Amino acid sequence: MTEAPRRHDVVIVGGGVAALTTAWELARAGRDVVVLEAGDAVGGMLRRGVVAGVELDLGAESFATRTTGVADLAADARLAVQFAPPRPAGAHVAFRREMGRVGRAPLPRRAVIGMPADATAADVTRVLGRAGARRAAQERDLPLDPRIFEEPEPTLAELATARFGPAVTARLVEPLCASVYSQSAGAVTLSALNPALWQRFRELGSLTAAVDTLAPQARAGSAVRGVEGGLWRLAAELEIAALRAGAVIRTGAPVRGIRPTSAGAEVVLDGETLTAGEVVLATGPVSAAGLLGVTAPEAAPVRLVVAAVAVAALDRHPVGSGVIAAPDVPSAAKALTHVDAKWEWAAAAVPAGVHVVRLSARDAGAGGLDTPAEVAAAVRTLTGVAVNPADVQEVVPVSWSDAVVTPEVQAAVRTAADSRGIRLIGAVAAGTGLASVIPHARALAAELLSHPTPSEGVRHVR
Repeated sequence: MTEAPRRHDVVIVGGGVAALTTAWELARAGRDVVVLEAGDAVGGMLRRGVVAGVELDLGAESFATRTTGVADLAADARLAVQFAPPRPAGAHVAFRREMGRVGRAPLPRRAVIGMPADATAADVTRVLGRAGARRAAQERDLPLDPRIFEEPEPTLAELATARFGPAVTARLVEPLCASVYSQSAGAVTLSALNPALWQRFRELGSLTAAVDTLAPQARAGSAVRGVEGGLWRLAAELEIAALRAGAVIRTGAPVRGIRPTSAGAEVVLDGETLTAGEVVLATGPVSAAGLLGVTAPEAAPVRLVVAAVAVAALDRHPVGSGVIAAPDVPSAAKALTHVDAKWEWAAAAVPAGVHVVRLSARDAGAGGLDTPAEVAAAVRTLTGVAVNPADVQEVVPVSWSDAVVTPEVQAAVRTAADSRGIRLIGAVAAGTGLASVIPHARALAAELLSHPTPSEGVRHVR
């Protein structure tokens, strides 16, 4: 006689930070919760690695401080992490000048997704040139066609070009979208990336005025925090907190299907089936689409290379904490983070004479950052420092196959999940970044806890 599958209050599919956050909240309230992670470790986009003999982030390395969500979670869960601000140098942008030379300049201090609050500011003119800055300064006085707010919404590239001119799009908006969101400005909308800015634009009728109300007063790149020793420690501590609260966390447990039932759902794994009152999907968008029966195109992977480089000219931090590249810059990398220039703790840990850089591949499927020679070429182009292949001591490649959330897949996944009574957390539901993902995950946990379960306060044995 086959034993009936054991019932759990909640089964969470996926083991990223959103999943761990929800699991901790539910378990500490007495719910029976199981986390199923297909890979060999939880943490999602927070991943640990060793480069130049130092434990470093191979995934996300910072979070935005536009919400207090990360800090609140760390305090409430008593996570043993210490937050760290980036060093004050700020980030740069690389762009093509006349005659094909590559120019570099600090990112404008007051801007949102590259759109400036004051196009006449010296740091904006330095990037756009005088002609580009003059055109951008006209935005505040341009007439506004109200049809711009009707469907379909223009892409961010179309909107920025129409309002500010092509230089803002090419040298600021497009590089920031590619490096921060891993998508072209021609494939996303402002309302999707920054709903608050879109709403202010609707209210004020000028993007310049809207940006002016929201742009940070500090230098570009300062509205973030990291964790001493690496952001991966946040996920490691959160896993410990969830386990202590009573959550069951299983790795190497790929889910093959989810079958809704009248009392919840059945979660099918290899060789076993779990039943749950609630199922929460916390995977990447393509994986979520597959489990929900939604057709979704395979997204290009996000590819990152972390390298140790020994060259004295990097001691002066020529591009501050890093640099993003305009599309016309001839480089296989679209962005570079100078890790030990950005984080004080990293500077203290990395051996003397060695620097650690993170390079984000421009075309994840085309290679170009696989060898010391290719890494040296990218660092040389983006920083202006003469780096030779022999200076590159270590190259650690990282690839994320299911990290890019497109609006089309996001909408389809949300619709399918709603129709099946399955909950969504993570980037596919909340948008990109821990500042959005963590508050959303905690809100979902609070909603689930508002409904009592037959096993309230009772621990099940798996």
